[in-house]
Amino acid sequence: MEWTTVQHLDLRHVGRGLKPLQPHAAVFHPTQAVVAVAIGTFIIEFDALTGSKISSLDIGARVVRMEYTPTSGHTVISILEDCTIRACDFDSEQTLVLHSPEKEQN
Repeated sequence: MEWTTVQHLDLRHVGRGLKPLQPHAAVFHPTQAVVAVAIGTFIIEFDALTGSKISSLDIGARVVRMEYTPTSGHTVISILEDCTIRACDFDSEQTLVLHSPEKEQN
């Protein structure tokens, strides 16, 4: 895919706190012109061609790393600061804990 334009993503209203948050992780979809950006405890999906926000999910913790799943349309697998692994499905706007270090200790 060749990029011929530059888009600025509107991140101003994420978290609605007093202090603006900075993005700390991003991933491009492998086959679609979509990008997911992690800001604070949110993962936001944007159309990479228009810069428009498609969807957002508050996952409750900061993302350390994330990737789109190769088998599902708009699902991001994310590793959080507390080592939890979570699947975030933007189509259904739901998240699922795949691994939690807290559950293993018991």
